[in-house]
Amino acid sequence: MLPVILIALTILSITIDGFMSAGNAQNIMRQLSVILIAVTGETLVLLIGGIDLSIGAIIGLSSVCGALIMQFTGSPLLGLLACIAVGAGVGSLNGLLIARFGLQPFIVTFGTMLTARALGFLLTGGRSIGMLPKPLLEAGRMNVAGIPLVFILGLAVAVVVGYVLSRTAFGRRIYLIGSNPRAAEFSGIKVNRVKFQVYLISGTLAGVAAYVFMMRLGTASPTAGDQLLLQIIGAVVLGGTALTGGEGGIARSVTGAVLIAIIIKSLEIMGAQFWDQMIVIGVLTALGSALGAWLSRRRTRETKREDVAERIGHSPVEKDDSATRLRN
Repeated sequence: MLPVILIALTILSITIDGFMSAGNAQNIMRQLSVILIAVTGETLVLLIGGIDLSIGAIIGLSSVCGALIMQFTGSPLLGLLACIAVGAGVGSLNGLLIARFGLQPFIVTFGTMLTARALGFLLTGGRSIGMLPKPLLEAGRMNVAGIPLVFILGLAVAVVVGYVLSRTAFGRRIYLIGSNPRAAEFSGIKVNRVKFQVYLISGTLAGVAAYVFMMRLGTASPTAGDQLLLQIIGAVVLGGTALTGGEGGIARSVTGAVLIAIIIKSLEIMGAQFWDQMIVIGVLTALGSALGAWLSRRRTRETKREDVAERIGHSPVEKDDSATRLRN
């Protein structure tokens, strides 16, 4: 996605006045803050061959619960703990139903998505919650060397999870399970335990994303994550993470999220409505998925050709060696 991002930035900077300004860059980074956290969890889920449709609803419900706790106690820390607890609770429920009882991830997460969204509406009556603690709002507006604090938090989460995925045994287990679950079992990996842990992490990160969402906008809503679900899945797919599992990574998902944030911001500047933005993201997601499938098939064909060529290239040598040994 990096060449695509550079091309998009070049075109948009030429066609839209002020697109590359510092203020617009800060706005894009603020929009990215929530998505960066959420895509890390979704990436882990897709890498094991699953899917989490509830991540947007978890963000909404967690933000509502965290806001209510903060209004009651006035403590941003307790609000953060409430967001994490709600996210971890829904994530653990997803993991239990999928890993322990063998239910289909699509059906399970679709059900928890509807349930979490309904609970959010039940708690708030469908209204947004404002009047959050002042320290939370001040932190949401804070910049560090010109970079929004919320973006730094989102990027830090992505870096930490990316390191765990690429540098630890837990990350290698995730890739192996996504590539070949049976081989993972024969290797001694407790597949169901890892699946449960992945869905737990995904839900927990959604809770953290909900807290950053409140920092950024100063409000909570049961519909906070409704507009983010397509962006999250689209970012992961555009980044190159395979829907079938076993291929992808956090860095790829981050580049996909950056591209989507740039496109959305450019559409907002041009006056496009929400549904227009969703149409563009939907088309990009479909094209990205098709491109990923085509590239995967091409890599498979190239690998087979290389294997055949290697066998053909070695066979005459083997015959010559055998003839030499016979003559000797």
